[in-house]
Amino acid sequence: MLFRSGVYPSVAEIRADLHLLKSQWAALRLYACDVHAERVLHVIESDRLPFQVMLGAYVAAEVSNPHCPWGGEHDPAVLKENKRSNQLELARASRWANEYPDIVNIVSVGNEATVDWTDHLVEPETIQQYAADLQSSIKQPVTFCENYVPWLTKLESLAEQLDLIAIHTYPVWEFKGIEEALAYTIANYEAVRSKYPHKSVIITEAGWATASNCRGIPPENVSEQAQREYLVQLLGWAKKQNVLVYIFEAFDENWKGSDHPLEPEKHWGLYTAARQPKPVVAAIAR
Repeated sequence: MLFRSGVYPSVAEIRADLHLLKSQWAALRLYACDVHAERVLHVIESDRLPFQVMLGAYVAAEVSNPHCPWGGEHDPAVLKENKRSNQLELARASRWANEYPDIVNIVSVGNEATVDWTDHLVEPETIQQYAADLQSSIKQPVTFCENYVPWLTKLESLAEQLDLIAIHTYPVWEFKGIEEALAYTIANYEAVRSKYPHKSVIITEAGWATASNCRGIPPENVSEQAQREYLVQLLGWAKKQNVLVYIFEAFDENWKGSDHPLEPEKHWGLYTAARQPKPVVAAIAR
């Protein structure tokens, strides 16, 4: 995950978080090859923690996107610099995948960079080339993490390039209540799996917010109990169907989104920002 103003958790904070999670979770997802990711990999190795890590390369905008509601237009000089920094990011992904082969088990070549509303748009053909470059330099399978919709429309060539297809599914963002949430998630998954029956499809983001100030999510659709119910159902289905699912997310991130305390972007964690467990943690204990 990218952090505001370049401020990252300390090694001690990361160690405490990983030890909190180690008894219940086997796999983690990292979104960028940044200081935070490097520290996480180092702590997992030094403490011999039982995690497999999906390492993500965060690719910044290489194309302006006028369809982004919160600002997807970028100066040409910024786009040029982003392309250079993306190359460095991918080089770090390759280096760390090779340096930590027993920890890094999947590498993602980007996150939500092709969906219509993204503020960091990259052309699918460019993502495909980045994936091919990574595949030539590492042994781990390579994927790209994206909302389920683009996989059904414009990402066919990219899908063929990848070793795995990784989808995001958020019923609550699409105005679904808890009573129809799991069926909607399954429909999202099955639509992509049916389109690519020869490919493995995994879910790299699924979750349920626990608060909302009406920004994109009706407040009546979110609560800690709704989060508990959805994730219990989702993980039960995933276990029966042998589908790999990454839950978004471990901890609330109070710095995200607007300054409103009920901004939904702040409230997706299984734990609060103070590391207090929400009811879902006990419900899905393994």
